[in-house]
Amino acid sequence: MEASDLDLAEPPEDPVLEEWRELRARVERQRDRADRMRALADQLQHRAAEGERLLEEMESLLGVSAQLALETLTEELRGRRLLEVATRLLAAELEPGEAIHYRDWYERLCQRGHRVSGRDPLANFLAHISKAPEVEGVGSRTGLYRLAS
Repeated sequence: MEASDLDLAEPPEDPVLEEWRELRARVERQRDRADRMRALADQLQHRAAEGERLLEEMESLLGVSAQLALETLTEELRGRRLLEVATRLLAAELEPGEAIHYRDWYERLCQRGHRVSGRDPLANFLAHISKAPEVEGVGSRTGLYRLAS
């Protein structure tokens, strides 16, 4: 056998080399799988965080959260909370479409233990309800209001 015959012949398969190839392919598959699982875990973590934020908001609205919303820490009503309480009171006490003078409405609110914030609480109350989309004025400069239909 000549030297040129050895160059043309296939080298004998090395078992260590074959095992190395198999191991390298397995490691690559495992890395790919780990990357996919990590991406899935990140996606699930993001969805869970969004769900937790929604739960906290709902719990705050329902008044069952462990940490109360800032507007519930004070007895004085202001802003959106003032409108929520005032319109809920009106809906509970008046017939649909029935009007009430803002002073009477304010008195009813106070009689139920609520306080409106501000230097002039009555003026603050009027300013909030007169601009609220949930409320509409009745007539021109009458001081009468009702829940919007």
